Amino acid sequence: MTNPPSGNPLTREQRDAIEADATFLRTVELELDPVRGAFDASHLREVNRRMFQDLPARGLTDVTPGEYRPPVPSGRDWVKHRGLETQAITSTVAYSGMDADAQKRIDAALTAAQPAKLAKLKTADFVKAFGKLYAELDYVHPFADGNSRTLRTFTKQLAAEAGYAVNWERFNTSRFGRDVLYIARDLSVNKIALPLVKNDDTRRQIALSLDMLANNRELPDLLKDAIRPSRALAFEQTAQAEAMRKFPELAAAYQTQEAARKYFALEMAGKTEAQRQALAQVTKHIQERLNAGEVKAFGTVADAAGRARAPEQVTERKAPAPTRGNAQDRER
Repeated sequence: MTNPPSGNPLTREQRDAIEADATFLRTVELELDPVRGAFDASHLREVNRRMFQDLPARGLTDVTPGEYRPPVPSGRDWVKHRGLETQAITSTVAYSGMDADAQKRIDAALTAAQPAKLAKLKTADFVKAFGKLYAELDYVHPFADGNSRTLRTFTKQLAAEAGYAVNWERFNTSRFGRDVLYIARDLSVNKIALPLVKNDDTRRQIALSLDMLANNRELPDLLKDAIRPSRALAFEQTAQAEAMRKFPELAAAYQTQEAARKYFALEMAGKTEAQRQALAQVTKHIQERLNAGEVKAFGTVADAAGRARAPEQVTERKAPAPTRGNAQDRER
């Protein structure tokens, strides 16, 4: 166990408390003042360095902020055994050996981390690209400490610059949410790792873990629940003037909404509640199109009137419980 300046060894509880305190403050700082970079390997390493920079001076002298972990000895695999909070099972996940090929894999994966190109994608395609990038970086697992926290911060910044918001926090509100994310990530990583592991025993463990968790969602599918265009959130949560100031491309959405309001005021004169319900259906349709990444294809007022004749119940989609697993990320 790492020794603090006093010379007394740290307990696991002390280490966890120090790390949680220091990295929380640095994570907030990174939200407010992100790394300025090109979303390349240097950018990724700087996120990790800034997040964990305080730990060596606070007694965690084995932590090496911003440095890649050393290569795994030849012929061996780097694996973790994952205990889940909601299921009495332990799965195995295998990561790269962090050799020269793994470092090249990071560089290759990060060629897709281009905000300007990602910004041109509709939501479904963005989610697929984002999930693939995250899984590749997660498989490489370049750091000895805090890969998941580093990747969440790095990818959240990347998404924001591409015009998308990633709500990683939604998975940390319950045991089920944490395990759903763990399982999704491990499924995606193990599918990459399976043909690349060195050891036959590791290969059997990975195959067994894939089989145990087979009925759960993989990361790109799970992220459909957590990623939305920033302008769609602004339309839903922000006053019109502020939303338009940040996202002028919302003009067509507001014009459609206003045209529908006027139409229903004439067609349903004196029926305030009917007007309210009809406009709510139109707004729901606009919101769905915005969520999909559209900024123009909202239909005509006649279309809106047709949709409003049969109001539907609007329900919030929640993260489902995993089939066989769950947990929050506290990687060392």
